[in-house]
Amino acid sequence: MSESESTSELRSKSSDERSCKFGTVVRALWPIKPALNLAQRIPCSERAAQFYINGERKPSARALVVVMDEID
Repeated sequence: MSESESTSELRSKSSDERSCKFGTVVRALWPIKPALNLAQRIPCSERAAQFYINGERKPSARALVVVMDEID
């Protein structure tokens, strides 16, 4: 396995782990249109919220706070 292959596997694995944690919680809180619900609460675009949920980007601090407040 080449170095670039192992690097891409590590990136995808960390992306999946974030999705499993943050995305799973968001989908549990708002099962219908989770990206839209998150986007309205943090204000951001629905596309940006979907990136957070899918694990393609790290969730913003505001997104984390909104989710934590909803849990409490």
